[in-house]
Amino acid sequence: MPSPVRKHDAFAAVCHQAGVSVRRYAMIRPGDRLLVGVSGGMDSLLLMHLLERLRRRAPVPFTVRAATVDMGFAQFNPDAITAYCRAQGWEHELIRFPGRDILEAKNAGERPCPLCSRLRRGQLHAAMDRLDCNVLALGQHLDDLCASFLMSLFRGAGLKTMAPHTAADSGRKRLIRPLCETPKSLIREAAATFAFPPKTGACDYQAALDAGGDRAWLERHVAELEQHFPGVRHAMLRSFQDLRPAHLLDSRFLHPEELP
Repeated sequence: MPSPVRKHDAFAAVCHQAGVSVRRYAMIRPGDRLLVGVSGGMDSLLLMHLLERLRRRAPVPFTVRAATVDMGFAQFNPDAITAYCRAQGWEHELIRFPGRDILEAKNAGERPCPLCSRLRRGQLHAAMDRLDCNVLALGQHLDDLCASFLMSLFRGAGLKTMAPHTAADSGRKRLIRPLCETPKSLIREAAATFAFPPKTGACDYQAALDAGGDRAWLERHVAELEQHFPGVRHAMLRSFQDLRPAHLLDSRFLHPEELP
């Protein structure tokens, strides 16, 4: 009698991949106190679910709590995020901050993301200090890393992307990205199995960013590249893990005087 075919469990697959990444990059240590930046999108909400699952099963003790930064955007509804977190039994910190007013005062309308990101991150670090957390967990996934690498490459900012595990706040804290090797397609599939709250809204600049922003443009073109280079995102991941300085042009890593 043939064995029954197991139904694909997308959330279990996300948890497995994130677990591999956590181990590979030594993201979580005994006694760590994680604060998860929860924006209300599927990435950060799924990250909370998988970290809670990992916390219950991990051989090392650590704690997890959520925080949301309300920047004051007109379309953003943080109450739905708070209600969802409370329904899950998660500790949730809502941080209200006049970020939108600061962006307008700085005339950051054309390129709001860099300043907005710094403002949000600053509020999360302040919350970490208040809540005695030492690790900030963010929900960026493989597609984000690919787009960030291409943005940096095409803007002449160096060969770099978002690090999976790095020092933060002048070395006083750490930042981790457990979904760094997980593709967005799998995250979307897993998120569909949860009753996440309806979209809580976007920033006031979202329409313009979707139409002409670097990240949205590159995400669309990476999807097009997939047609010519099947598995392009995982191919880029393999390249991220295979740095070859001797085949680049950074003179800090080249020593022609040592050549025969």
